[in-house]
Amino acid sequence: MAHNSLEIISVVSGEKSEADFLQFPQHIYNKEDRMQSVSEEQAQISGQYPLSPTYTFQAFNGYQDGKVVIRGALIKPHHIDDYYLGYFEALDDVTIMIQFIQTLSDKVRNENGQHIVGPVQGSFWLGYRMKVNGFERTPFTSEPHNPWYYPKLWQAAGFKEIEHYTSNFYRSIPPQYESKKLAKRYQSFVEKGYSFVSPKPEDWPTVSLEVFELLRVLYKDFPLYQEVTAEQFSQIFADLKQVIDFSMVKLAYKDHQLVGFLITLPDYGNLIYQKMNLLNLAKIIYKKWRAKRYIILYLGVDSKHLGLGLAMSYPVFKQVKQRKAEVVAALIHENTVTNRYVTEMQEDSHAYSLWMLELD
Repeated sequence: MAHNSLEIISVVSGEKSEADFLQFPQHIYNKEDRMQSVSEEQAQISGQYPLSPTYTFQAFNGYQDGKVVIRGALIKPHHIDDYYLGYFEALDDVTIMIQFIQTLSDKVRNENGQHIVGPVQGSFWLGYRMKVNGFERTPFTSEPHNPWYYPKLWQAAGFKEIEHYTSNFYRSIPPQYESKKLAKRYQSFVEKGYSFVSPKPEDWPTVSLEVFELLRVLYKDFPLYQEVTAEQFSQIFADLKQVIDFSMVKLAYKDHQLVGFLITLPDYGNLIYQKMNLLNLAKIIYKKWRAKRYIILYLGVDSKHLGLGLAMSYPVFKQVKQRKAEVVAALIHENTVTNRYVTEMQEDSHAYSLWMLELD
């Protein structure tokens, strides 16, 4: 396939096209900003990722003068009619973007597809969303990150924003600051018979499946949500156990039933996406116990227990205060109530969008 000077080819596992695909982000990002998981991309291309049986995946490179100038993967989930565009990277060139998307759109039309949604790295359970501001900051762990010009490229190719999300940044808590609202909410739930615990690392394989069962219920109406099996869930998040500070994970139980969870992660930046040599492993161990910032990754509460989210936040609030650390409440949908927690301590926010291209 070729459009003028842009040559677009399919990526094949084990061939030069795969190496070109994997190496291209090094030309877009500096070392501190690159959030690429090479092993994940290789598994997707070869069809060996845990979720590979749930979609078809085809990666593409766009070449100009023999060099990659744009890349992306077209993903067709088996459970819906839409196509996803994921693992997208490109130089700042609108003409190249339009040619690339026209080619991918033709492929989708040939399969009777009507929409392309992105950025989505294959599934709800993996990375999705595009950053639209906050480019002056080094990205935090799990944050979608891209150059400032990507929204411009997607708009030029005909994509429109369909969903919006924010990450809220909270400054470190002064020693004299107290949140009477959080303390009161926490105490009221304790008096009602709720227990709040941090799991032990050895209990995580069992506890994570409890979280999974509740999460399935709570997240089922989220945009892009996809059902997965417990085995697939465990495989996707297997490495999480190695980087979680379990003292910063809070689980809420009522009558021995899990009814809420709050999972935080020390901010490792992009360390966890790099090769695990001895130096990087030492850096991860240090940050795990001396983190200057924590990321709230997942917060969920059974709908029958309204107000519990604020109560679960109180033990974390106290620990963060003691450690003099900052907090990021990550990737909250614009309509979610947790977008308005402890607003007096908020100092900044980043915005993200999900995009859709409607095909004629």
